[in-house]
Amino acid sequence: MNFLQTALELSFGSVGISRPNPAVGAVVVKDGIIVGRGRTQRPGNAHAEVMALRDAGELARGAAIYVTLEPCCHYGRTPPCTKAIIEAGIAEVYFAHADPNPVVRGRSRAILEEAGIAVYEGEDACVRACFDDGQENDLHASPNASCECGVFGYDSASGNAVGAPASEEFKAEGRFVFMQISRFFEAYDYFVCNKRTFVEIKSAVSEDGFMGCVAADGRHRPLKITGQGANCWNHELRAMSDAVLVGTGTLLADNPRLDVRLAQGNSPVKIIWAGHHEFTLDEVRSLSVFAPSDVPCGEEAPVASPIVFSCVSQPQLDGNAEVVGLPHTNFADNWCFMLASLSGRGMHRLMVEPGAGLVHELFSAGLDSKTPLWNRLDLWRSTDPSVEASLGRLVDCGEAKCGLDFPGLPSCAIARESAIIGNDVLTVYYPG
Repeated sequence: MNFLQTALELSFGSVGISRPNPAVGAVVVKDGIIVGRGRTQRPGNAHAEVMALRDAGELARGAAIYVTLEPCCHYGRTPPCTKAIIEAGIAEVYFAHADPNPVVRGRSRAILEEAGIAVYEGEDACVRACFDDGQENDLHASPNASCECGVFGYDSASGNAVGAPASEEFKAEGRFVFMQISRFFEAYDYFVCNKRTFVEIKSAVSEDGFMGCVAADGRHRPLKITGQGANCWNHELRAMSDAVLVGTGTLLADNPRLDVRLAQGNSPVKIIWAGHHEFTLDEVRSLSVFAPSDVPCGEEAPVASPIVFSCVSQPQLDGNAEVVGLPHTNFADNWCFMLASLSGRGMHRLMVEPGAGLVHELFSAGLDSKTPLWNRLDLWRSTDPSVEASLGRLVDCGEAKCGLDFPGLPSCAIARESAIIGNDVLTVYYPG
């Protein structure tokens, strides 16, 4: 186990609550035992370090604090966390991820070391944060305990690390935790440096490249492509995202709830890309996305109405959603308008679950713009032959006419990571 892993799990509870501040988790450890836990609260309230120090009380004196992000060292809505750490008598500070904010980066360490506190950061901190899981019996349950695939869908390098911190098992575990935390803050880093919401696309295709199918009456129908492991991963991604977006085609074909059920964490804000579709009263009444959620979203998670970005008026959505008009005539400009709106709301990560039409727009419109309209593409490919057989049966019995093709990767896409969960292969692409 790893103290920074525990801090990361705590941070999931702050997603959607702390924005525009980053979602951060922290634990205070004394004599190998966690004595304080905390996560960042709503803006203007305590950060994760202060919450953990309050939880530890006098036990914080002479203890170590493990925090996912570099502690702040400046006055904003709240006093500096470095000040609270020093005043609490903390002896050691371990932080996994450097804050890209130039007001913080590197200055916190200097302030803490000047006060006589030992500071460890990055991968080194994550390796040193490892401990024998037989010595700690009071950890909070993992927010991903219901999933078979582990945090973010990758298996841990060392689930039962034992021995001295210098062992290869601990090094592998520490590197894995460092990777997870870096992944978690990827969108925050981008948001700080670019003042723009990070766009992460998740798509799934069959072995033959189908994303769905067209019914006999011309309507789009869903096609079950990925297995339980990939589906758990998908819900973990939702839990770390501020918002999740689908287009009208996907909404009408799949009727998704767009909440978090297969992992613990807060459900993201639901966003609908309506385009030129005007929702009817029957559609509003039948679509789950417009119904009140019966899924617990966390003890402090805000309840937000869906946001519909539309080129046309939506009279039937009055009282059911926030409607934002799209002012431009082309897709790319409207997409950038939407991102500016989300950025202004302090949203770091937008998860996009597009159908064939929307993903085609995203990839093709980006060719005419100076920069791509997306930042990361998570593409799942199923190797399960039953997916193709299912589509074949639908066509043979007349329920479907054909499959909906994935439009193909944009020329700028560069593969950076890959993983396998069951029959599903994940490849992660970034724009080159």
